[in-house]
Amino acid sequence: MPIQLSYSPSFKRSTKRLGRGEVAIVKSILKALIVYYINGCNLSEAQNVAPRFFYKQLRKPYYEAGVEGKIRIVIEKRGNQCMAILAGNHDQIKQFLKNV
Repeated sequence: MPIQLSYSPSFKRSTKRLGRGEVAIVKSILKALIVYYINGCNLSEAQNVAPRFFYKQLRKPYYEAGVEGKIRIVIEKRGNQCMAILAGNHDQIKQFLKNV
């Protein structure tokens, strides 16, 4: 069964605080992330969409995805269900992990 991606209210709130260029980066991350999940977590397929795409585990169940710059997305993964919970920079992600 393919992995499904959904978006939490906190993710939607976090994107409202971003500038136009940062929102464009988030959209690029999401496109690559969807390709990554659809293709069985194949990194090379996602990098065809966004050449600098990365996906790494922060600590269970949290993962981080990004493509460039300082903007990243935090994903909570439980089985084949993934939820985008935060879009932000390194410091915001560090603060989030400190609070969970």
